[in-house]
Amino acid sequence: MVLPQGDTEVQVTGKVTKFVRAELERDFDLDLDPEVQVEYENKPAIVAQSIALAPEAGEITKNPNKYYGKTIAVPAEVEEIVGSNAFTLDEDELIGGSDLLVLVANRKQKLAPLKKDEKVVATGVLRPFVVADIERDYDLTWDLNLQRKLEAEYSKKPVLVAESVYPVSKEDIAK
Repeated sequence: MVLPQGDTEVQVTGKVTKFVRAELERDFDLDLDPEVQVEYENKPAIVAQSIALAPEAGEITKNPNKYYGKTIAVPAEVEEIVGSNAFTLDEDELIGGSDLLVLVANRKQKLAPLKKDEKVVATGVLRPFVVADIERDYDLTWDLNLQRKLEAEYSKKPVLVAESVYPVSKEDIAK
């Protein structure tokens, strides 16, 4: 992955370890800048297993083309529960944004009951909401009323097809 430029936030998951340059270079076949050693030696470091862009929900709904097809991690409050595997994330913008629809397609993850205003991070791939494509690509068990409601409200709008959703504290999503 190429790291984003500027002030774009990312979510990093991995193992926390002590930064020992020689060990990290050996274990991960790295050639680190010696200046890094001066600043970080013997301090905590994360050995990243994954890195994902972490935009706000309103940023996504205002400019979805920037994120389509990418894995993103979206920190936000749950705005509305629309089904057993569908909910919206609050866009938190005063004007211009709209709430982001999230579909949980990972049947292996048992989605704990979510509550309105609960703080979560939803991680997955953003795509346009096209019912035929979603039904073809994911084994979702929607009732017809929910399908019609979502299609009427979100057709061709961005949808986050989430692989994981987990709760976080309010401080974790503060910007």
